Amino acid sequence: MKIRFNSLLQFAFLSALVMTCSSSFAQRLFQSEAARDEARVAATMEVELPKPFNKKDLTPFSPFAYSSLKFFIDKESISFISKEEVRLTVVTLNESEKYQGIYIGFRCDEFEYRQYGFLDDEVWRRHPDTSWRPIPKTGYNQYVTFLARSSTCQGNAPTLSKVAIIEGLKGQRNSYD
Repeated sequence: MKIRFNSLLQFAFLSALVMTCSSSFAQRLFQSEAARDEARVAATMEVELPKPFNKKDLTPFSPFAYSSLKFFIDKESISFISKEEVRLTVVTLNESEKYQGIYIGFRCDEFEYRQYGFLDDEVWRRHPDTSWRPIPKTGYNQYVTFLARSSTCQGNAPTLSKVAIIEGLKGQRNSYD
């Protein structure tokens, strides 16, 4: 009887251990989309914003024919995150000759983007909403769409070369892509 009791006790202990491990594994496996998004947002808050741009490192691009803004990419800010995301600083110059920067990331497999921060008067400020958003359809002032289609994405894959991204900006276009 002692042997049966010990075996039963061992079986109960092992069963409880397996159930605990299985429960933990199942929770991670079927974690809700909201929980995954929260984890992504937390990871985004740790993103290091780039150094302020230098005007000599700016490459101009023109996403549409008629605009009061001039657009540039800070080629020194282009970075590639684990072959899934392209990050760069878009710089605008308005009619009053004021430069502003936007640090943005592109995820080509999902055709999404997010803004990490804004540079104004040489000071970076984090964007309050760093969630991924769908890249908008083409249209006036849609520089994000232009960048995704012309240089940062090659279909569903990111362009993983600074040279290729810059060359994509310089390509000839007759109309907005």
